[in-house]
Amino acid sequence: RISSVADEIIQLRRTLHATPELAHREVKTARYVMEQLKGMGLQARGPVGLTGTAMLLKGGRPGPTVAVVAGLDGSPVNETTGLVYASKAWGYWEAQKVRVSHAFGKDMEMAILMGTAKILQYFQKDLRGNVLFLFQPASTSIQSNEKPGAMQVIASGILRQEGVGALFYLPLDPGVRTGRIGVPTGAVNGGLTRFHITVQGTKNRVCSGSVPWKCVDPIAVAAHMVQELLLIPSRRFGPDRQVILNVGSIHGGEAAHLMAPKVSVAGTFRWIVTGDRNRMERHIRNLTQGTAKISGTRVNVVFTKGPQLRVGSSALTTWALPTLVRALGKRGVLPADPLANPGDFTLYHKELPTAMFLLGCSRARHYAGRRGAGDFSPDEETISVGMHVLGNLLMDYLLSDEAPGQRSGALPPAGRHSREQ
Repeated sequence: RISSVADEIIQLRRTLHATPELAHREVKTARYVMEQLKGMGLQARGPVGLTGTAMLLKGGRPGPTVAVVAGLDGSPVNETTGLVYASKAWGYWEAQKVRVSHAFGKDMEMAILMGTAKILQYFQKDLRGNVLFLFQPASTSIQSNEKPGAMQVIASGILRQEGVGALFYLPLDPGVRTGRIGVPTGAVNGGLTRFHITVQGTKNRVCSGSVPWKCVDPIAVAAHMVQELLLIPSRRFGPDRQVILNVGSIHGGEAAHLMAPKVSVAGTFRWIVTGDRNRMERHIRNLTQGTAKISGTRVNVVFTKGPQLRVGSSALTTWALPTLVRALGKRGVLPADPLANPGDFTLYHKELPTAMFLLGCSRARHYAGRRGAGDFSPDEETISVGMHVLGNLLMDYLLSDEAPGQRSGALPPAGRHSREQ
């Protein structure tokens, strides 16, 4: 069955890959996914936030409901793969016009879910329960003052309304070979916080590179500030605190002979202890405020707090291991490190049992590139592997009487918190 639909699903993936949209703006992407799944006989549920969608495959027999999630959003990254179907899309990110691409492989995630739905449809009459396919907006990166898409999914009440007992997620991992799957184990307590700093320059006609003494140069101010930012972890925290800061982008200026009107600096810092996160924010605020006083201009900083990362439910992960081994063999299931940027999936862990498994996407002698980079080009064979793994996980969950979060024989009542199960 997978072989018979593989080419069709690859074409769907290429269509999605060529037309990415940024977080909370995935209107066309969501419509395309919904149309494809409606054509497969799935029922629309939701809506989920402004742009998310959920589709339900109802089994022919009563039983529990299990969910699987994929991201809809592209990223503000210029694609450099050179593929025929490479993205040429543009969007606006933090008021800057940018290239948009599926640098985190969300197009593959969506394709795997659509392919799995098409396969399970063949077994629909024999399924003991339902499968909810969640297509979530804003799953990886969000702009200032916007909220993670997982928060919208949870707030919509869709998980409780449909009585979802467990949630699976299969992101891509280029560090694992195609045909294998990585299993991150245990609790990883690290957290990620994003910061965005804006340095305002002088607004007047006489301001130019030829009369710098009449202006505030935001590029010079930002350059000094970046150096000071990078020193905070080593100068303000001891070697036992494991705080890491990275400045990932600097944007400013319009022409070589002009003074830049403003400069934007964006970065992240990672932390283990919540108190260290608060200290880092305080140090960064103090630095920006001090820089503003010294330079005589406005410096604004905005923090976007990410959740503290947990891999998921150890009970659900342990339950799934026999299915993974049966699907891929003992050599196909490997221990793995957590993803550097898992997005906001960890928010779901507070609501119900979750499990994340990392799909290998690099062929032998062909590294797929880094997640989040413009050259990320996962092996398309990963789609068939993902359909195989996910199809087995979902069918085994529905047919089992002992899976975590499950009530055998009947759907959980709507409105009950899933952790009561």
